[in-house]
Parts: sequence; structure tokens; C-alpha cells
Amino acid sequence: MVEVVDPVRDAIVKELMLFRKQPGHPGPHRLDGLFHLIEALGEGIPERAFDELARLYEDLGRDPETPVGAFFYLCGWDVGLGTIEERRARYIAEHYSGEKTAPWRRATKGMHELATIIRDRDETDRPSVVVSIFQSGAAFQPILDFTMAHESWQPPTVIVNGEKVDLNFHVHRDPKRDERYARRFVLPQAPLDTTVEHGQQMGRVFVHWPMPVWPTWRLLAWTPEPRILTQMRTVRNRAAEVSLWVND
Repeated sequence: MVEVVDPVRDAIVKELMLFRKQPGHPGPHRLDGLFHLIEALGEGIPERAFDELARLYEDLGRDPETPVGAFFYLCGWDVGLGTIEERRARYIAEHYSGEKTAPWRRATKGMHELATIIRDRDETDRPSVVVSIFQSGAAFQPILDFTMAHESWQPPTVIVNGEKVDLNFHVHRDPKRDERYARRFVLPQAPLDTTVEHGQQMGRVFVHWPMPVWPTWRLLAWTPEPRILTQMRTVRNRAAEVSLWVND
């Protein structure tokens, strides 16, 4: 099995570890300096991020015998205590009578599961695709802009009007953002089907990019012909379809 590389998820794991080590009962103060958790859960607001983390505790972490529950227990949720070692000792006394290192392993597994859930909610630090459509007369030109960081990736599949487009997919460092990589594809003009009637499709671009870290999608369309409409449909975070339709 190939390990997925995702620096943002790795940073969330490290911050969850720092959050867990702090004394007493959890609160918004524990998130001070934990940038990725605050961004992913609270859009930059620590209090909002803590409220979301508390909701995750209510939804997933109330049972301390589960991996996620063990993580929240060692964080001090409804437990408090001065150190993580004190919380671990109480956890062993109340919930585990076997090997003393097992609670660490259980909680670490839960921490990674929780990091995956939090990462999946984060819509900021992600690969992104901008699909641009420029219509002129009886043709349209698609332009695709791919942006990503140093995460695992797969090449996209692009289909225009039912024909697969051969892409030599590789990325270059974005000169405006050192930690990002980008690639633009200016595809050839494609014909519009001008014989179709009202409510029928004239042209279509389909982009399938099944990234391990799901991408965000945006559409930029310029259609000076007023009877042509542009529609975008996403397919569960891994693909997007842009189509042009007759509206007269």
C-alpha cells in the first residue's frame, strides 16, 4: 500500500499531539499557536475551532475504549488532571488492565483517525483546479489551471466533447507562492454542436483528478452569445464536468 503524502495532515497530527500534552481541562486557550487546527476547524478563530473539536468529541470521542475516545481522554476531556502521565495512569486503572503502553498506541491511532477527519473538512490548503471556458462563434476553448502543494498526486484525465485529451502532466513551482506548484493547459478550440435544440448540450469538458487529497474546483466562463448557458457539475470531490447548453 502506497503511503499518502500530505504535509498539512502531518502538521495537524503534530498539533493534536501538542494539544494533548497540555495540563487541565481542554479549552480554547490550548489552541494558541496551533495554526492548522485553528484554520481547519475554526477558519482562523480559536473559539470556533474549539467548539468544532468539542463537537467531534461529542460525536466520536465519548467512549474512551475506542481509539478516538482514548485520544480525547488523554487530552483531559471530562478528566482534567495536571499531566498527561496522570491521565494515562487513570486511563489504565479505569479502562485497561493489560500492557501499559497499549493506551498510548490506542490513543495514537485515534489521533491519526481524528487528523484525517479534520483534514477532510479543511477547504483551504488543498489542490485546486480552475476550469475556464471561452466561447467564440461556433467553438469554445478550455483552459485548465492545476495547483497543488507537496502532497501525493495522480495525473488527471481530460475529455473534451467525448474525446480524451493527451496531457503531459507535470507541475512547476509557482513563482508567486514558494510552497505551491502549478500547471496551465491551454487546450485547442473545440467545436460547438450548433444543430441541437433548446435545452440540449452543445459542448462538454470533463476533468477527472482522483487526488488522495481531494481538490477544490472553480469555473470561469465567458460566453458572449446570450443564448448559451454554462453549467458546472462536480462529482464527489474528484471530478468536474463543464458543459454548454442552448437556451433559446
